[in-house]
Amino acid sequence: MWNVGKLDGSPTMSEWPVRVWSEEEFPVQYAAQALKWCKGAFADYDFVYAKKRETSESSFDYLFGYGKDRFLFLQAADGEGWALELRREQITGVVTWRELLEAAVILRYQEDGAEEERELCLPYVPSVYYLYDPFLNWVLGLDKGFTPNLAEREQPRPKKLYQESLTMFNYSLNAYRLGPGFSTYEYNCAVHRSKWMPWKKTLEEWLQVPMERGTFEAHHFGYLTECVYHLEGTREA
Repeated sequence: MWNVGKLDGSPTMSEWPVRVWSEEEFPVQYAAQALKWCKGAFADYDFVYAKKRETSESSFDYLFGYGKDRFLFLQAADGEGWALELRREQITGVVTWRELLEAAVILRYQEDGAEEERELCLPYVPSVYYLYDPFLNWVLGLDKGFTPNLAEREQPRPKKLYQESLTMFNYSLNAYRLGPGFSTYEYNCAVHRSKWMPWKKTLEEWLQVPMERGTFEAHHFGYLTECVYHLEGTREA
């Protein structure tokens, strides 16, 4: 007999975030605010809609749009909505993290007149990275189609890092989103052993790379990977 239903709790394609290609595709709960924000120039912005996932209790329904140095976030929760509008210059840093089937882009920003830095989390399914990578590039002042591996061809990464850690060497490619290349970095690691199985060990790693337009940091431990982009100065685009 065939098994029926969800067996492993992984998100189905019907729960994946999607690109909004036309004004008619706006979810009804966000249409009015999104159209008002666009001011009749829908083609100048990119929109992504992520519905609440039945397979994740921490998931929530949201829509975000970006373009022309402006960012919009809309969230529907328990009949009440929440909206956030930012200029790109208000975003002070970005964190990306992934652990198994969960991933997120976290924006660090400052509201006008406020000294305290705030955070906005945009969770998503790793399978739709192609919707969030262009957004990450845009936040960092790059062309939405920017690919780090092409930028690395002109200024390759230090071979020493490859010898120290293949994992961090791979993740260091993301540093090219903050500059054309790097020759210096700081790498650290620590070995963690299981209390009940001391022969079993897990390596935790950290990497920090000073770049032209900020500092890139990476952290890897088990199934978790975090990349942090600390922005400094003005962005190129």
